[in-house]
Amino acid sequence: MTKDYLIYGAELSPYSVKVRSYLRYKEIPHQWIIRNQQTQKEFNKLAKIQVIPLVVTPEQEVLQDSTPIIQVLEEKFSQNSITPSETHTAFISRLIEEYADEWVVKPMFHYRWRYKADQTAASIRFGELFVPGWAKRVPILNKLLKNQAAKIFKKRMKSRLWVIGSNPTTEKEIEKSFTNLLGLLEKHLHHRPFLFGARPSLADFGLWGQVYNAWTDVSGKRIIEGGHPNVKQWIDRMLNPKNEGDFEQWSSLENTMMPILITEIAQVFMPWVSANNKAIQNRDDNLSITINGNIFEHKVTSVQKYHAKSFSVLQEEYKAIPNKTELDDVLKSAGLLKFLE
Repeated sequence: MTKDYLIYGAELSPYSVKVRSYLRYKEIPHQWIIRNQQTQKEFNKLAKIQVIPLVVTPEQEVLQDSTPIIQVLEEKFSQNSITPSETHTAFISRLIEEYADEWVVKPMFHYRWRYKADQTAASIRFGELFVPGWAKRVPILNKLLKNQAAKIFKKRMKSRLWVIGSNPTTEKEIEKSFTNLLGLLEKHLHHRPFLFGARPSLADFGLWGQVYNAWTDVSGKRIIEGGHPNVKQWIDRMLNPKNEGDFEQWSSLENTMMPILITEIAQVFMPWVSANNKAIQNRDDNLSITINGNIFEHKVTSVQKYHAKSFSVLQEEYKAIPNKTELDDVLKSAGLLKFLE
């Protein structure tokens, strides 16, 4: 039995690299196994659902879904904790991670499959995953099969933008949200290496997975490197993060983090979450709300059902906190409390 953890994933999966970065930070012995044509059969034997990342523990326990994976491992590996000591700050970290997983994935996916240059570059990277191992040893055949797979993948994925809610009606707000986030992160990261101080938090891993993946694409790279040097340094740092000191207190974080909570989470993410939950409860086929004065409407799919389930878990975590006085003060100031009560 191997002593290493096995992580099946892909570089193009924000949730896979999120978990890999965590394992690297914790210095947990692990093997990174790319889910591709060669590993698909062994992946199928292990997977309960066809999603990555998938982690296999040395005891042969199979874990899926990035947030529960990290939560399980954090209980086993307590060194270099990713949880700020202040209760209210710790929940804010978890809240930002939720926002990253369920909202920031929208601009990441949108930019990847909305524009031609991004579509072409990403489809080639995905195509490489579907070439059989034996064919890779024959250059001409490798190129042929890779291009064929890329063509199929490109056609499929650009037609699936609707799955994450990207369409001509919503794309303006999705892109505006991403550029706003980057601007706020640039200011916040000016005097600190990570979101909550001198060591990475759960929020760092979740948000980084999405922003890093955006950076690997054509449009995302252009936007991020076009005036966000602190964000780019953070992206590089999180590839192999180290404990550089302690978490900061909320009082020193508040000035530059509160704008993220207000303009991104309270004014964009939470209204969408609430509308999504309502649509799921009413079994509506479509969702329609106004965000920052713009109409935001899209189909309700199984993906949106997962968003609703994920947010219900966050709400239960909030309710389980015994003393929420300081947390509620922060949430109320940001306009967030009403969404969690």
